[in-house]
Amino acid sequence: MLKVLHIITQLVLGGAQDNTLITIAKHDRSKFHVHLASAPHGLWLERSKKVADVFYPISHLVNPISPLQDIIALIEIIRLLRREKFDIIHTHSSKAGILGRWAGRLAGIPVIVHTVHGFSFHDFMPTWKKQLYIFLERISRSCGDFYITVSELNRQEAVQLKFFKLDNSITIYSGIDFKKLDREVDLTLVKHQIGIPDKWQTIVSVGRLDAQKAPHFLIDAFAQVLSYYPETVLLLVGDGELRQELEAQVNRLNITSKVYFLGSREDVPEILKIADIFALSSLWEGLGRAMTEAMLVGKPVVVPAIYGIPEIVHHQETGLLFEAKNVEQLATHLVYLLQHPEERDRLGQNAKNLTRKLFDGDAMVRQIEEVYEKLLQEKIH
Repeated sequence: MLKVLHIITQLVLGGAQDNTLITIAKHDRSKFHVHLASAPHGLWLERSKKVADVFYPISHLVNPISPLQDIIALIEIIRLLRREKFDIIHTHSSKAGILGRWAGRLAGIPVIVHTVHGFSFHDFMPTWKKQLYIFLERISRSCGDFYITVSELNRQEAVQLKFFKLDNSITIYSGIDFKKLDREVDLTLVKHQIGIPDKWQTIVSVGRLDAQKAPHFLIDAFAQVLSYYPETVLLLVGDGELRQELEAQVNRLNITSKVYFLGSREDVPEILKIADIFALSSLWEGLGRAMTEAMLVGKPVVVPAIYGIPEIVHHQETGLLFEAKNVEQLATHLVYLLQHPEERDRLGQNAKNLTRKLFDGDAMVRQIEEVYEKLLQEKIH
């Protein structure tokens, strides 16, 4: 049986983590003994220990760059790889991707695969910092045998940036567990538990309350929406360093009773199902996992036209797109959909039809395993 180790930086609630844990859970156990290494904290630590056959804590694996901790983490990973003699390591996220690939090369691991869930750099950071991240990715490219991206746009951009080549990479859309999304839900009860008044309309956003997700743009747009549709609530699912700042913004706009900060939740599918509209105001995204889940349950989405998002959100076909940071455009789209329930239904159904074909968790894992088997065969020959 082949020993595969997945390495990810942290076990916080996030798209990269959900993708990794679904992969680990669905691996074919008749072929693979599946291990996981990560920093030993985060809301999904217990879930991780349940799905992996063996879990290894890498205590010095941290975000962001920390030279001393990173060197110690690299040594920890090399020791683990030499001791356990894995056939394959599969790294996820930028920090674990760089350290894991270097450790794999130094430890002589036969097959090294890396998944790009989104880039660690973006246009809203200082140029020197962006260039540093690009440099680190370039010098690490020869340490990986094969690369997986979760959107074709990410793949094309990475090839242009010389992170890898077209012939040693593939796009595999991030699989989602449909069973979790399709379980029966009493929508009236969920609304009642959250405290949404009867017959009010609901806009839902799911994501960390941080600079990347930029929820303050959505709050500003929602304040405009309320002048047309006062019987509407905005549910913000997620937590982060901007929470107090956002609560102050809501207070300042005098819309405290209409914006619900729900924090991190384990019942996201249920909350998505009570939404009339799903909205995001992110500045950068790999693809947007919560957005994909909203589409999978047939919800219309209003999201920025950034990075991989337009690959699946086709404007006026499977959702509505707006220019990042354009609060007026975002507000206009939200008002339009609140005004036109038949258009919400049409976009939601189209979104569901498209995403059900592309984001099957079982199909994702089969594709990943085909990559492993092909690479191992090439090493033998």
